[in-house]
Amino acid sequence: MAEGVVAEEVAAQGASTSRRRVRPLKVVGIVVLAAAALVAAVVIGLNIYVRTAFAPFFAEAEPAFAIPGVQEGFICQDLDHLEADDCWLFSGYVTGDGSSPLYRRDADGTVACLQVENPDGTPYVGHGSAITSAGAYAYLACEGGYLVLDAEEVGSVPDGGTVSAISRVDVDFSPAFMNIEGDQMLLGNFYYPGDYETPAAHRITTPDGAENPAVVYAFPLDPNAPFGVASQPARVYSIPGMIQGVCTTDDGRLVLSQSYGIATSHLLAYDTALVVQDGVFSVGGREVPLYCLDGRSLVEDVQAPPMTEGIESYEGRVYVSEESASNKYLFGKLYGAGMVYALSMNGE
Repeated sequence: MAEGVVAEEVAAQGASTSRRRVRPLKVVGIVVLAAAALVAAVVIGLNIYVRTAFAPFFAEAEPAFAIPGVQEGFICQDLDHLEADDCWLFSGYVTGDGSSPLYRRDADGTVACLQVENPDGTPYVGHGSAITSAGAYAYLACEGGYLVLDAEEVGSVPDGGTVSAISRVDVDFSPAFMNIEGDQMLLGNFYYPGDYETPAAHRITTPDGAENPAVVYAFPLDPNAPFGVASQPARVYSIPGMIQGVCTTDDGRLVLSQSYGIATSHLLAYDTALVVQDGVFSVGGREVPLYCLDGRSLVEDVQAPPMTEGIESYEGRVYVSEESASNKYLFGKLYGAGMVYALSMNGE
């Protein structure tokens, strides 16, 4: 009789212990489910906000293809279509102190990561703020100028290979962006007060009262010049601050991408037919025509998601890249910023 009572008590204690073990597991499960639900709600809410806040952009922009390298630490700054090989190039940098690669996306979607060497054989560790190409050459921005690369080599080196710069060209400021459009290379600097200053001569009050703190140099393409680009600009454009990219449209618009941090980006389109000479600008002791981009010629302002930077004109559309989906910033991964988008910015 006593043994039966003891057995019942032991069984009851075992059941109680089992219940105590089960309860913490249930709590953990509830917490995990709640956290997952919260994350899902944040992602859904962010997508709704972004798609609503930038509805005009997404109504026009079409996803073209994924930006390569964003899952491997690459922080994309610019893109370029390499015409001879029908491939896309992406410049930028990586977190930490590593060298800054180029990524190439071939026409069949194959991706290659390329290392770049300076003319002296040292690794390129620049910001990769701009990449562009024309004819036999590709041009990669560096501190105080740009590197000249062999376009055929850039288009053919296999994944993991190295491209050696042919030469370096110095400019009187460090390019934040550049693009070859038509018969000219457009190359400009970036201004943000306190963090990214520009020379006093680059800060111009335009005729409509705007304070433009940066410039674009327009270098003519010249087959007789070293590496196909004249050494002196033919004209200078005065531009707003925080400009990250430049391209032109089929109908002659000049488009600037403006962004910094998590603020709203802008794609600013200027009608070049309305741009008139506003004076002269001194470059290397020589005066060249000055044209101010301001409200007199601004014809469109497309608000875009944060960190929309590199832009390229191709087949009648403007292709844009963003850096917010990189592992450095992450937040762009939550709403599809890891894609190159293409939109028409022609006056229609």
